[in-house]
Amino acid sequence: MNNLPIIGITMGEASGIGPEVLVKMLNDISGKNVCRPLAIGDARVLELACRKFDVPLKFRAIGHPKEADWGSEEINLIDLQDVPLEKLEAGKHNAVTGRAMLNYTDKLIEFYKEESIHGGVGGPHSKKAADLAGYNFLGYPYYIADMIGEPDPFMMLVANKTRVVNTTLHVSLRKALDMITKDLVFKAIKAGAEAMALFGVDKPHIAVSGLNPHSGEEGMFGTEEEEHIIPAIEAARELGLNIDGPVPADSLFYQCTTNPRYDAYVAMYHDQGHIPVKVDSFMDASAVAIGIPYIFATVDHGCAPDIAWQGKANHGVLRTTVELISQMAKNKYNL
Repeated sequence: MNNLPIIGITMGEASGIGPEVLVKMLNDISGKNVCRPLAIGDARVLELACRKFDVPLKFRAIGHPKEADWGSEEINLIDLQDVPLEKLEAGKHNAVTGRAMLNYTDKLIEFYKEESIHGGVGGPHSKKAADLAGYNFLGYPYYIADMIGEPDPFMMLVANKTRVVNTTLHVSLRKALDMITKDLVFKAIKAGAEAMALFGVDKPHIAVSGLNPHSGEEGMFGTEEEEHIIPAIEAARELGLNIDGPVPADSLFYQCTTNPRYDAYVAMYHDQGHIPVKVDSFMDASAVAIGIPYIFATVDHGCAPDIAWQGKANHGVLRTTVELISQMAKNKYNL
């Protein structure tokens, strides 16, 4: 047990499906030698979820990972006691649950900074809940990057061997177009290449998508490829990286699962990267934060307020994400 990575796993947004999928997932991996799971949340909420969904888990509330008992059948839980049950209403976000969701992430990063854990997984989040708590939440990668002063975080969607880096993420399409520069595309390629070592791929073959139809057709349908994307690819090749592109996005992903030619892909904006992954693996994708020094991911789905606290939530994606982060941690720390 002690050679397994310690993975912090947050409860996410309490009024959504986060508590349900967390307790189900923890029960599912119990005794499976996946990792040493450290739950971060509110004991009252998680114990309520266990009773409601008939999950036979017991929690051991602790204040720090050093107090964990990894030989116990109880789940070690960092209990922040920040969601009074009277403030919990299924499917309805509020400032209390939004602030708590961020508190769990803050605590996880605190433990990572002091090297008390090997990796982290964020539970299903709600941008609206964070907004009600007074924070403009653009996603975990940006939130963590703000906390630690990293200027260029990116998100990589992972579904089996399909790995897609998003050069831009949660901004309007119009703003995303303005953000595409040689510097940003180069940083996205480099972050993707560096992350591949954590997947056990030392010399990745990476494809970079174009932005415009037909990748601009040599400037006929847009000049971003000529002015920014091709120079970024050339700069990446000067580092010795194996890069193809820019490849028209409408023909880039058709073989990514059946006969994958590339180890990773770099997309220019949110839907360009998300649509192919979700068409093929809607309930089997993880969102990995890259370009930051920590191993962190979350599920590629929201907190589903429409089915919150109804016993309908599937914990499979959370389990897949915990398994993925555990393997990445093993690769990084040679566990």
